[in-house]
Amino acid sequence: MTTPGPSPPRDEMSQDIIGRAGELAALRELVDRAPGVPPNLVLHGDPGVGKSVLLRACVGYARQQGVRILGGTGYECEAQLAFAGLHQLFAPVMDYLDRVEPYHRTVLRRVLGLEAGPAPDRLAISVSTIAVIAAVAEDSPVLIAVEDAHWVDVPTREVMMFLLLRLKPHDIRAVFARRPLTASERVTPGIRMFEVEPLDELAAEELLDLLYPGLPESVRHRALREAAGNPLALAELPGVFGTDAAIGLEMLPDGAPVRTRLESSYAGRVLALPTALRTALLLTALDGDRVEHRATTARPTTLSSLDVQEVERVGLITRDSTPSGLRFRHPLVRSAIIGTAAPDEVRAAHAMLAEQYRGDPERRVWHLAAASVEPAEDVAAEIEQAARALTLRGGTGLAVTAWRRAAGLSPAPGDAARRLERAAELASEAGQLRLAQELLDQSREHLDDPGHSGRGLTTTARILLLRDGDLAAARRLLASALPAAAERTVLVRIVAASYAQDPAEWVEVRQVVTEHAGQWGDQVELLYGVLCDVSRTGHGLVPRLREAFRNLPADASPGQVAELCRAAAWLDMLHDYRGRVRELIVRESGAGAVTYAASGYWFAAHDHFLSGDWEAAETAALAGLDLCVRHDLELLAHDLRCSLGWVAAGRGDTESTRAYSSTVEQWAAPRGSTLHLAMSARNLALAALAEGDYESAYTQCVRVSPAGELAPYAAYAPWLVLDLVDAAVRTGRNREAAAHVAAAERADLAGLTGRLRLQLYAARALVSPEEEAVALLRKALALPGVDRWPFDHARARLVLGELHRRRLRPGDARSELRRAAEIFGRVGATAWRRRAEQELRASGIAVATVPVPGSPALALHGLTAQQLEVAHLAASGLSNKKIAERLYLSPRTVGAHLYRIFPKLGITSRSALRDALGTRAATVPPG
Repeated sequence: MTTPGPSPPRDEMSQDIIGRAGELAALRELVDRAPGVPPNLVLHGDPGVGKSVLLRACVGYARQQGVRILGGTGYECEAQLAFAGLHQLFAPVMDYLDRVEPYHRTVLRRVLGLEAGPAPDRLAISVSTIAVIAAVAEDSPVLIAVEDAHWVDVPTREVMMFLLLRLKPHDIRAVFARRPLTASERVTPGIRMFEVEPLDELAAEELLDLLYPGLPESVRHRALREAAGNPLALAELPGVFGTDAAIGLEMLPDGAPVRTRLESSYAGRVLALPTALRTALLLTALDGDRVEHRATTARPTTLSSLDVQEVERVGLITRDSTPSGLRFRHPLVRSAIIGTAAPDEVRAAHAMLAEQYRGDPERRVWHLAAASVEPAEDVAAEIEQAARALTLRGGTGLAVTAWRRAAGLSPAPGDAARRLERAAELASEAGQLRLAQELLDQSREHLDDPGHSGRGLTTTARILLLRDGDLAAARRLLASALPAAAERTVLVRIVAASYAQDPAEWVEVRQVVTEHAGQWGDQVELLYGVLCDVSRTGHGLVPRLREAFRNLPADASPGQVAELCRAAAWLDMLHDYRGRVRELIVRESGAGAVTYAASGYWFAAHDHFLSGDWEAAETAALAGLDLCVRHDLELLAHDLRCSLGWVAAGRGDTESTRAYSSTVEQWAAPRGSTLHLAMSARNLALAALAEGDYESAYTQCVRVSPAGELAPYAAYAPWLVLDLVDAAVRTGRNREAAAHVAAAERADLAGLTGRLRLQLYAARALVSPEEEAVALLRKALALPGVDRWPFDHARARLVLGELHRRRLRPGDARSELRRAAEIFGRVGATAWRRRAEQELRASGIAVATVPVPGSPALALHGLTAQQLEVAHLAASGLSNKKIAERLYLSPRTVGAHLYRIFPKLGITSRSALRDALGTRAATVPPG
């Protein structure tokens, strides 16, 4: 196991480090777990700015405090190897795997390649990692220190992020060093970022004078100017001025970056070495290992003791505390070694390394790919096999590179086209839509008839759907691809048709599904049955869906999982498959199939809304929206905006609901996305019902389906029956309401899902005589699992309470209305809670408000727990960014909370928050 650097000889971390008092203080607080200080820190900055020095100082201080060091170094050549970083992390503590639960042990042994079996999902890997590191921390405090973290493979990085956010309960701290953040990188809330900047002028002069006392003034001035406060440049450049190595520097233009100057300096030193020694260094640099000090007969990548002395003399390696005792002086040394080698030399070195790694297929194929120039089917097939393994391990994005390389090495044009199409397909799933289109264009160059590639047309259609929402073009392409009747093509067409909700389109799709019945697995017919007029074809789908989930293979693709979860959402069954949804999000969000991760966030938001956890629903939708925006997934982004509008509508936040609906409808109407228009209408109807605007609610409901019928292929019509009937009854449209209930009963919606049964009983009660209505509502509230849908449950209780009050039974009314108000308050349905309170007052109860148990202030403000916390932090003067860091949210989520908080408190600015909260808090009645 390699850990960063040697420990300093003295207890004072700052003893030998100039100009870094702030950085060292932050690292000392981290190691000491100072109160209020997050247990994680990421040092980022330019090459040579001193991140490695600070990391080694931190490691040394931690060792002096009795802290155990784990971690390692990221290597560019290992960035494509899934979980290579995890191997480094666990190498010194493998014996601790025997201390954790058998499940955790099995998960890690599989992912580390020590045990056969299906690849675990990312959540299982992350939880198992925490279990082992926590077991280590029980014996001694732990510091996870990782150098060059930007080169750590993406799957390991995702596990590390999961770990970094869950360190507090354990005696664990973590420090990473990495290159500067790019403009497109998103900082995860809860991760403490610390930029290491160049030294100021005084510190730079002090360091230079310490390293080079008595330097001629002209050289001193030049070094200070060109180093620009970069400590490594201050240490390196004066030593090469006036030497042969400085020739490259003289050729650089004024203002060349410090990185370029340093790399040129190292390159000059490399070129001065003998050829055989340069070859050994090249092998070591490409292999990603630390420099090894062994006999040259052991491996061609190793160096003799004389070689080591020579390389150390020219300043390319340095001593450290690794098993070999040596390491490259800086990552730029490695890039300089590779950059000075001829292409043939680099390929020959990769070929040697490929031979060495015959027992490590995944590592071998990357070296094999880099070593190959001429087409070779055996090499291409070996790389393809590795690409398939990467996809199964949640590395869809990484697999794209492997498929591309396999295509490039394919002698036969047909094989090259097939592999490029597969790469494009995976790139589209990974959210790399522009790359996917480029790969499809390349694949067509290898085809005799590029216009009739069913796979290529299907991928193009999927890109058009996800990026542009171009339903018309996507449907034309899918119709052209369907003669081949590929299962994937039909599945994409079914999904596209579900957005268009065009009866003519469904007729064509039905014909294809019917003609090829039994040709594919049950998933095509199942998805067709769920998304196509579920009110007619839905019976019997629930057991079929359960069977499909049970029969999912261990190596099921994320697309298979996502489509079954989509069906579960429509059948109100997501609560049974939350583990599958979490797997999609955790496993696929990083280097995986991010399009399915985005769908996973929609599934999570949908499930959280129905289960009454509206804060979680909003958080999931915002996280998914952020992912979609970063990857230009417009179709899925509007799915998630509909989810946010649904939450806002449930809360009675009409202004936010209208804002989301306006955005969605402006996008969906010209594209013919009827599904988005239906979801928008549902949200507007619910918001109107919440504020008692029943005429508007009725208008929105009949946009989805006319009163008295369930329009064919109107996907949301079954779930809007209660809303339409409620609005119709309260606007005097009793005949239309009764006709709509009759239509729902003809479709036997009560037999479809438990939630629809609950809603249909409540709708029937609204149009029935009072005695019958009471019986229907009691029957609805006695349904098994009714608490699973708290908002629908509370609405049924509200209807029953209103009915009892009209029948002059105030005692019966009060119990139902109290229960309804409590449930509405708990889920955050503020406007509905107020409606229940008004009914309570009408029943003879004098109440100013119905407090939610344990939180009277919460109920008074009409804020959720998280909104109240955000409001108090904003009132204290914290910025959105600081609030986000404190609460582990994104700044976007904080802004959304404040947008809803202001109108609830009757204010328009942050400056009024303190008075609003203080004044209202003073009037909270006793609980």
